[in-house]
Amino acid sequence: MSLTRRAFLHSSLLVTGGLLLGCTSNSPRILSSPKESPNELGLWLQIGTDNRIGFVVPSVEMGQGVTTSLPTILAEELDVEPEQIDIVLASVHEAYRQQGMFTQGTGGSTSIVKWWEPLSKTGAAARIMLVQAAANRWQVAPTECQTKAGQVLHVDSGRKLSYGELAEVASKLEVPDDPPRKDPSQYRLVGQPLKRLDGLAKVTGQAQFGIDVKVPGMLYATVRQSPVFEGEVLRYDEPSALSVNGVVRVVEILNGVAVVAEKFWQAKKGANALRIEFSGGKSLGLDDQKLEQQLTEALDNLGKVEIFGEKTLDVEYFLPYLAHATMEPMNCTADVRSNRCEVWVPTQFPEVVRDKAAEMTGLEPEQVTVHTTYLGGGFGRRGWDFAIQAVQASKAVGRPVKLIWTREEDTQHDFYRPAYKSRLQVQLGEDGFPSSWNHQLAGPSAISEFAWQLVDTRAVGSVLKWIDWDVTSTEGTQLPYAIPEHEMEYEVVEPGIRVGFWRSVGNSHNAFTVESVLDEAANLAGRDPLEYRLALLNDQPRHRTVLERAAKEAVWGAELPEGHARGIALHESFKSIVAQVVEVSVDAGTVRVHKVHCAIDCGRYVNPNIIRQQLEGAVVFGLSAALYEQITLKDGAVANSNFHDYRVARLSESPEVFVSIIENDEAPGGVGEPGVPPIAPALCNAIYAATGKRIRRLPVANQLI
Repeated sequence: MSLTRRAFLHSSLLVTGGLLLGCTSNSPRILSSPKESPNELGLWLQIGTDNRIGFVVPSVEMGQGVTTSLPTILAEELDVEPEQIDIVLASVHEAYRQQGMFTQGTGGSTSIVKWWEPLSKTGAAARIMLVQAAANRWQVAPTECQTKAGQVLHVDSGRKLSYGELAEVASKLEVPDDPPRKDPSQYRLVGQPLKRLDGLAKVTGQAQFGIDVKVPGMLYATVRQSPVFEGEVLRYDEPSALSVNGVVRVVEILNGVAVVAEKFWQAKKGANALRIEFSGGKSLGLDDQKLEQQLTEALDNLGKVEIFGEKTLDVEYFLPYLAHATMEPMNCTADVRSNRCEVWVPTQFPEVVRDKAAEMTGLEPEQVTVHTTYLGGGFGRRGWDFAIQAVQASKAVGRPVKLIWTREEDTQHDFYRPAYKSRLQVQLGEDGFPSSWNHQLAGPSAISEFAWQLVDTRAVGSVLKWIDWDVTSTEGTQLPYAIPEHEMEYEVVEPGIRVGFWRSVGNSHNAFTVESVLDEAANLAGRDPLEYRLALLNDQPRHRTVLERAAKEAVWGAELPEGHARGIALHESFKSIVAQVVEVSVDAGTVRVHKVHCAIDCGRYVNPNIIRQQLEGAVVFGLSAALYEQITLKDGAVANSNFHDYRVARLSESPEVFVSIIENDEAPGGVGEPGVPPIAPALCNAIYAATGKRIRRLPVANQLI
């Protein structure tokens, strides 16, 4: 059962009695909360006198499984079953910020990495306090007591008390600053393939995504925005839009115009009747050819280095802009009143949504309530631009408004994965291995775009101090391989197209370039691609283990069916190491991906089932981008409009995916994103093995004809 936030707080243990614990990621100290109200404290854990256990999940759920994995960490230390925990998605509070973050947000595959420590401490502290309360009642030593299934047991006498019976007394005890936690050898839940707690709700339609929200008296809206980014509204036919049955209002909003109606279809028809015209814009006149010319000129400005020797590489790689193409379109429901504002939104950044809504309405942040729903895919896209538009529309009409973007608006007004061009100059020594490696990169800066979107919010000061170097563009260029001389240069190019964070961010393009060029070096040296990599990883045992595992599972070197070939790639990102072996065939220019063997070292993990799900999804996501996806520019605008001209991989094109997880006790790493970077180079290396054709630009489609 999943509690709504309202039900959760109204059944607060401040009313019913019990134990309340809060926590902050910015400090290891656990906070006791009996004297504070739910709105004043970032609540994490509630244990009621009725034995109900409530947990506020600090990360947003967008398919990555945090509503299962995070409660599992808590349940492990608390000695309860995950199913005993009622979960609610967090509202906005500083306590739900990840350590080191300037705002509350979910991304970068950091949920397990950042929340493992605070959550395990919270669960351990609650368990210790409950045991102490029982020991005090029985007049025994706490060491004589055990916990199991939400009860404290006295071993010698057989006496037992439920957590609910002890919760109120426990709430009066001092919270331990650094409670002792279980040794991993004692884990009963962590590391096991437990079922997802949100699975039933999602398959039965009970789970509430943003698109599902319904509020009494709600109107619907859709938008029209300038096809040229940051173009200004010149004119539109408001009377024609208002003449459409059901249309209530036409509202100028951020980046465009919204049409508000009684039903969504009416709003869409009204928007079609606007005959809206725009002028100007940052990307005016830009097309694919001019874009690549800008990137080439930026590389030329950096200048080539001199390389010598009989065996050298001097190659360029190109990657296009990419859309996120989330299944759930951008949407938000807002209800703006004179003294309050409520927002229901599938966002990765609820705190920014709150602050932006406060700015738009003139309200204080405390007067804005953000209900974060489930997200129908995030991938870095779910920010706040669409939420601001919903707030503006609701404020204008004085009623709740659900604003929904069409797929066309979504495709043409994304914050795209930046386009990049790389030049790599590699010199091989007499032993056939790289003696120098020079990597030059040109392309937009996603992180600077992100920062400027935060201007005038309370976070901007922190952001601007944080940005010294665009790590989001250059991440993934650091090599695990033993190469004596390695240089990296980056030239920022700003063509005027909106850019943002895309699943695995900079690793998505840099891994493709690096692992493809390493394959080129192996071929130039006349070496097997696997053995070539292993020879360069003698000082990297974790990387070697992952690479060897993937190769072993794929039976690297074994005979394949006629026309089939394998490719391999390795990449570290988000504190995890992933290797992939791709098996392909190429027939008349058409690539068919048959199998992908994937090995991951993500350190200590919570749920292997979720890891497999995430890696399977990452493989298909990355293959889709590598094979087909490309944003095309014409006259300063995005020419693609829907899935007919922004093709994504179909179910029938999905390969068999085999996942192998390396067991160790290293610190946790991310999972949702690390599976994406190696797939494109492994694919293209396999295509080379099959055809002799080296793919140096994506997507692959039409390059083999």
